[in-house]
Amino acid sequence: MSNQKPGMLVPALIGGGIAGLFSAIPFLNCLCCLWIIAGAMLAAYLLAKDYPTSLPMGDGAIVGVLTGIVAAVVDTIISLPLQAVNAQVIQRFMERLSEYTSEMPPGWENWMERGFGPASAAMFLVSLLMSAVIFALLGALGGILGAALLGKKPAAGQINGPSSENPGHS
Repeated sequence: MSNQKPGMLVPALIGGGIAGLFSAIPFLNCLCCLWIIAGAMLAAYLLAKDYPTSLPMGDGAIVGVLTGIVAAVVDTIISLPLQAVNAQVIQRFMERLSEYTSEMPPGWENWMERGFGPASAAMFLVSLLMSAVIFALLGALGGILGAALLGKKPAAGQINGPSSENPGHS
């Protein structure tokens, strides 16, 4: 019997890819944290299938962190083409909101044009880094939950079903 651990990269790519995709899709992205945790739980489940014993929580956390990093990259790449659409939606929302607020300074609804216009390479990298850190933390949580809930395997002598040691009880 081999004591070699199965690879974490494929489960992390699968879980992170799915989580990153759902996190980038408009209206589904409002459940972003849930998608990252669920993707990491999926990765832990996929990793646990190849484990000879129950998945240790530490390995679940590691595959969860990797899943979160993959999800951040996928989310950022998919969000790039949607950024202009999102900016227009936010701009229209701010213009509409300004119709109902009289106490705000004039032109406040144009804050995106002044300070948050087209994304620069530095802003892109900062955004990716922040997403990677947050998603990695959520992924670690999801990996631990996945290991605890989905990574258990019965012990070698344990049999599921009624015990045969006590024949008097049926």
